[in-house]
Amino acid sequence: MKRIISLIAVLNLIILTFSGCVFDRKKTALTISGTDIDEQIYYYYLDRIEQRPSDYGLDSGFKSSEARDKAIDECVKYLAYNTYFADAGLTLSVADKVSVADSVNNLWIRSEEHYKSIGVSRQALTKIITAETYRDAIFTYLYDSGSDDESAENMIKAYFYRNFVAFRSICAYFTADDGSGRITEQERLALINSVNSVSSASGKDSDSFTGACSEAGFAASDIAVLEKGSSGYPDGFFEEIYAMSPDEVKILEYDENVFAVRKEDIEQLGEGLYSSYRSYCIQTMFADEWSAYMDEYVSLFKIEKVNV
Repeated sequence: MKRIISLIAVLNLIILTFSGCVFDRKKTALTISGTDIDEQIYYYYLDRIEQRPSDYGLDSGFKSSEARDKAIDECVKYLAYNTYFADAGLTLSVADKVSVADSVNNLWIRSEEHYKSIGVSRQALTKIITAETYRDAIFTYLYDSGSDDESAENMIKAYFYRNFVAFRSICAYFTADDGSGRITEQERLALINSVNSVSSASGKDSDSFTGACSEAGFAASDIAVLEKGSSGYPDGFFEEIYAMSPDEVKILEYDENVFAVRKEDIEQLGEGLYSSYRSYCIQTMFADEWSAYMDEYVSLFKIEKVNV
């Protein structure tokens, strides 16, 4: 009996030992240009694609094979960002490293159990967020020569002032407060007349606009910044404001509402406003060029082996 018990104990020890090795072993999902990609990286992207398929060009009825192919594509990009960053001799700033650590920490606090359920460790998550930061650093390296480059800076500022407007406004809707439908025609005309009275502040300072709005029974908004092509406003709204002169007040009537808009001089709002949009402008200006450049670079990486 003792020999049987001892044999069972030995067998259990062997099973536990080897099962532990299998559990701890780093598994390769695919090999790209001689580099093994950990399956944790693959499963992170696969999960992300399954959660938000439209972000990756898939509809809600996507096939599992389509998600798999997209996840493999993301793994190739992951390797490409890491490779380019290293080959170009780039480094992350202290601020970048802190940002990576903060992002990983926040994601792990919110979704630790989910990541564990799909087999993604905190270490793997750190690698992925770091690769995304490498991507941003590569873009900056290629397209942002810094504010000391006067020619480039003037081009970015010209883009900003051409594609953004700043304004204050009031807006009144032609719908009943109780949600029963549109107001009567008489009420609509009275409302338009009230909004029209604000035009008396045209050409005057911002305080005059605030006062005129108050006298008409409205509260003027804070300064808003609107990008050309943005949603949330009626068609042609940006173009109407862009064509206005600074300090001009104009009444804009649409099917559902009427606005009184005061155009602010965006160039006089300070460098701080421009600076807050500068990176976004660069990304937008060079988006197509960046995409084409990286597509060509990524195409140099070859998938040699797939284990998923």
